[in-house]
Amino acid sequence: MSKTLLLVDGMAYAYRAFHAIPPMTSPAGVPTNAVFGFVRMLQRMIGAAMPDYLAAVFDTPEPTFRHERLATYKIQRPPMPADMASQIPWIKEYLGASRVACLAYPGYEADDVIATLAVRAAAAEVNSLIATSDKDLCQLVDDHVGILRAGLGEHEVIDASGVVRKFGVAPAQIVDYLTLVGDASDNVPGVQGIGPKTAVDLLTRYGTLESVFEHLDELKPRQRDLLGSARDTAFGMRELLRINRAVPVSESLDDLAVRDPDAPRLDELKRCLGFHASGTQDAAPQEPQMTLF
Repeated sequence: MSKTLLLVDGMAYAYRAFHAIPPMTSPAGVPTNAVFGFVRMLQRMIGAAMPDYLAAVFDTPEPTFRHERLATYKIQRPPMPADMASQIPWIKEYLGASRVACLAYPGYEADDVIATLAVRAAAAEVNSLIATSDKDLCQLVDDHVGILRAGLGEHEVIDASGVVRKFGVAPAQIVDYLTLVGDASDNVPGVQGIGPKTAVDLLTRYGTLESVFEHLDELKPRQRDLLGSARDTAFGMRELLRINRAVPVSESLDDLAVRDPDAPRLDELKRCLGFHASGTQDAAPQEPQMTLF
């Protein structure tokens, strides 16, 4: 049976936990709802996937090449709430006490680090399960990579057929699809006037963005005009949407191996956060609850 690497989009799940769990505080009055929710979701993921390797990957404040090429990249996003920002170090401390690899590379987005690790794992015949709500990462899905949508309730694994059901295109076409429709969450513009239905139709007919532009003369006049005026911009935006799979990540697969927690450190942290009576006991080992690949 193939081994599995579980890669957690750390900041995405921190946000999700912060908004899913009502306000909580430690005995010292420190906000803890994001920590509590993150830990519970991570325990559920581990209990369901039973990974052999595990890492939580976080974004950093430093700009990336995407910010340099597009001044408005993610500019619409509001600042992180102060009560959440104060909990990120506690989440990372919990990961450290649990001996879960916690990675962040300045100048690179978490997506790029995750992609690099997934590619390396595939080369070692290890399957990767990426826990994220980010649709960009669907471009990585193949025979060795799946997307895990997990929360405090049920889990869902999205494979290649799941990507087609959700978006209407194959994983290999996700970048071209997003190039056409845009990615509002990252403030990356698409081709004005081209919506999801039209994008799916174009990529179904022609396969790739290059082929779409090679066949403009076959399109309806309005589509031809919209695409023709956006040719240069579209290919530039595509480079922003394409995930970097070659980040200089120093950790090896062995560095991500699942390990027993540092029990004394973890117990002290739980006591400090007031989690002993809050149902954050470590998940008991169990058989995998989902079909991964």
